[in-house]
Amino acid sequence: MAWHPFRNLGLKFAALGLGTLLWFTVSGQQVERTIRAPIEYVHVPDGLAITGDASDNVLVHVRGAESQIGLITACDVRAVIDLAGAHPMTKGTLALRTDQIVVPFGVEVLRVDPSEVTATLEPTGAAMVRVVPDINGSPTPGFVVGSVKVDPEAVEVIGPESQLRQLDHATTSRVSIQGAAATVTQAVNITVPDSSLRLRAAQVAHVTVTIVKGKDIRK
Repeated sequence: MAWHPFRNLGLKFAALGLGTLLWFTVSGQQVERTIRAPIEYVHVPDGLAITGDASDNVLVHVRGAESQIGLITACDVRAVIDLAGAHPMTKGTLALRTDQIVVPFGVEVLRVDPSEVTATLEPTGAAMVRVVPDINGSPTPGFVVGSVKVDPEAVEVIGPESQLRQLDHATTSRVSIQGAAATVTQAVNITVPDSSLRLRAAQVAHVTVTIVKGKDIRK
């Protein structure tokens, strides 16, 4: 039997059109979804810092094509709060509108829950604090720690004033003297225990632990 590729051409085009229309209808079906999105605070004024009680996420209700909405993850959505021109405040209220939500192109933001968040903005300051070396272990039997020196002895720390008032010292990375029978000298990092604080400039501490013969009077 001869093959006639153009026979019933109209019916074939009609079937193709219906198939294409069906694909667009299915793939373009609108669905809604709720995503927990992180809050990004931008343009924080110099001399101010956000303290730990700020809201860090919100629920975002979105709508879009089923094929697109199904692929969205929390990494694709975020709320952006612009703090340019903000002033110090304690648990202040910040409005959060749908136009402050960043979503992939073609996705519609229906609403944000909650529609306002709280945050504390406080002045930052600086303070000099002593550096305390973290010494770990014990010398070999018959030897004791004679003295411990650290250089620098103090560092400048910056951050929210309320946190600075509670800071007593900075510390070094651990220096092991386990089994030592001679003086131990190490260059180690300096850190502060509060993540809202930081050193004015990254510094390395040189810790010297003098080990001498003798009886440990601490026993």
